[in-house]
Amino acid sequence: MQEKGMVVQLHELVREHPDFEVLASPSLYVYRFRYVPNEMTERQDEPEVRTLLDRLNQEIVETLQRRGLTLVNTFVGGRVAIQMSISSRRFLADEVDAMFEVIARWGRLLKKTLTVSYETTSQMETKLC
Repeated sequence: MQEKGMVVQLHELVREHPDFEVLASPSLYVYRFRYVPNEMTERQDEPEVRTLLDRLNQEIVETLQRRGLTLVNTFVGGRVAIQMSISSRRFLADEVDAMFEVIARWGRLLKKTLTVSYETTSQMETKLC
């Protein structure tokens, strides 16, 4: 499969997954996207959630870089995004699917360690009092 076909393949995986956000149309070799857990989609413009999502996407990339995968962080619209470069010399079509699944799995795992409160301040104060 040619590079453009693999980028389109990755784009379709991101587009169809409820925990990812498409940031731009696929280009020839580079694709940018974000991990945005479905339950946070509607709240992603709130400062606390926005900070959490930026941190989460940063952690996903840094964790996978330590494991030898070639991802980088980039900024799109002022938000941290995942950038994946695809070249036929490095990727096969099956590897695109596998890489995306690894990214999704790490997103789910890291989301458990980085939390955001869904309670209002008064609800939290009531619990503490």
